[in-house]
Amino acid sequence: MEDLIKLLIFACLLFWPLTFAAPVEPHESGGSEHVVIIDKSNPTPPRVADVLERLALHEGHADVHHIFNNSAFVGFAASMKSHCLDLLANMTDVRRVEASVNVQHALVSPSSSSSHPLQQRQTSSLYATRPDAPWGLQRISTSTNVHGNAKAMDYTYSYPASSDASATLGQGADIYILDTGVYTAHNIFADRASMVWSYDNHMADVDGHGTHVAGTAAGSILGVASNANLFGVKALDADGGGYSSNVVAGIDYIVNSHDRRKREQGDGFVGSVISVSLAASGTVAAISDAVEAAVEAGVHVVVAAGNQHVDACGTSPSDSGGRGGPAITVGSVGMEGRESEFSNFGECVDVYAPGEEIISSWIGGRNMIESLSGTSMATPHVTGIVACAMAGNATLAGDPGLMKEWVRMQAVASPATPGIRVANNGVKDFGDGGDGVLGFEKVARDEVQVSKRASDENEWTWANSQRGVMRCRRMAQASEDLSYLRSIAVCSARHGLVRKGLDLLDALTPWIR
Repeated sequence: MEDLIKLLIFACLLFWPLTFAAPVEPHESGGSEHVVIIDKSNPTPPRVADVLERLALHEGHADVHHIFNNSAFVGFAASMKSHCLDLLANMTDVRRVEASVNVQHALVSPSSSSSHPLQQRQTSSLYATRPDAPWGLQRISTSTNVHGNAKAMDYTYSYPASSDASATLGQGADIYILDTGVYTAHNIFADRASMVWSYDNHMADVDGHGTHVAGTAAGSILGVASNANLFGVKALDADGGGYSSNVVAGIDYIVNSHDRRKREQGDGFVGSVISVSLAASGTVAAISDAVEAAVEAGVHVVVAAGNQHVDACGTSPSDSGGRGGPAITVGSVGMEGRESEFSNFGECVDVYAPGEEIISSWIGGRNMIESLSGTSMATPHVTGIVACAMAGNATLAGDPGLMKEWVRMQAVASPATPGIRVANNGVKDFGDGGDGVLGFEKVARDEVQVSKRASDENEWTWANSQRGVMRCRRMAQASEDLSYLRSIAVCSARHGLVRKGLDLLDALTPWIR
């Protein structure tokens, strides 16, 4: 009898979980789409499949639209009803659950609906200037405003030249256009562009916006970084709209691509930058999380400020910019250097760039161009600057935070609008015969001594017998009494070309006034 009782107790204990465990409620299809981000900081973060299983879902389910799985963030986007949302709310290893919202490219209505054939012009990358350029390229390579006809192609683009051809015009840098797609057959891309991902598996750019952005970033005649690689990542539809879930999924693809190319290319890898010319009507935490995670993974991110003429800190992804944010947020100026009437503004805007009547590539033919306005058009100017800087300076390429400070420092004050600083590619006053620096300024990371005396414009002079006199400026993290400058110092030669690379780290000496 005693043995029988023990056997019955054992059987009860054995089947206890099966008897009393709450069954998983069957998934009820439908509901609104939500973006779910798993907390990677959890000591034992679950797999995406584990979280889906708790919701009676799986990766192949029709309601699961995207899976995010990269070195920066993990999660998914799925259509779910309230019972799933309630379950997610009680999962301590889930960081973010947010309804997917509408986003739209940051384009102001075109001033004209007609497109024009692009006439080929002879240019040479052997020189530091390129004629027959759009006005925007001249504006980012000089410290003065541009005057003339915005739709003319009679301006001069000055760019950092180098004895090392690989450091010229973004050679080897990877630019990802997160937009409506890219018409890769356009002549100005010269076989450097490819479509690599689409939210709906249709790769064509039917809207044209992404193609225009790509042309400004890296077109061979119309663009800033004319030797960079271009990758189209389609997150917006034929009307230029879409959902935040598609944007996050596009960033997921880009981070994975960045990691893979970095691993495959080894020391030959230059770097990655995402151009994001879109905006939501408010802040979207999932997009902000994805942008921050991408930057932490080593991907540079440049975003549009938006066109509502409101504080850019109130919309996404522009709220990821500013002193405290990981991204570079770009506002728009016109030829006269004034802030565009449509441009968002505020502390989240890092720099401004040409964004009115910008001529760039268009869909419908291999030579088609179009003139458009918006912070969408301003953003790729800065994207191109970042790509060129990545190719010219390995330290900037590997540190998005340092790159952001470099971009902010290079920006020049607009004579027309106090407080507006216009992006510059490091070639200041070159076209006007001034003594501006032709080439990328050197960047140093170290603790160095500086004078305790106040400094005009935060500039100091550093002397070294081997390299001559350098002019250095404080960028960040200086002590209040200026007794030391920690982490970041940017130095440029007082005259002439600064060579590619970072070779002053081994010779940092006490600074003198």
